[in-house]
Amino acid sequence: MQIPKNFYYTRQHLWLQQIGMYDFYVGITDFCQKEIGTIDLIELTNKRSLLKKGSNWGTVYGINDTFQLIAPFDCVIVAENSVLQEFTAYVNTAPYKYWFAIITTKIETASLLSCQDYTQFTQ
Repeated sequence: MQIPKNFYYTRQHLWLQQIGMYDFYVGITDFCQKEIGTIDLIELTNKRSLLKKGSNWGTVYGINDTFQLIAPFDCVIVAENSVLQEFTAYVNTAPYKYWFAIITTKIETASLLSCQDYTQFTQ
């Protein structure tokens, strides 16, 4: 299972890659995509949506499971990856390359899981 060291992780099986002071790419982890199976459809809420911690911001439909994308903290979706609307299975082949959305939030990255923390969480 792949778990890049320079990313952050959540207990909801999301990865975050910091791209600015408050901006992050966000996607699902390798662990998650394997549980879901081949992904058929990704539905996201509209961009510029204010998300409260614990709210649903999308659904990933796969052959094995349906996965709800749950916001681990308050944030705003500022962009969606439109490529994934047509090529959803890309997430299965490269889950850390194909992000779902860009979010902005004022969180402390210390509140997120490190590579080592996420590895222990998924074992």
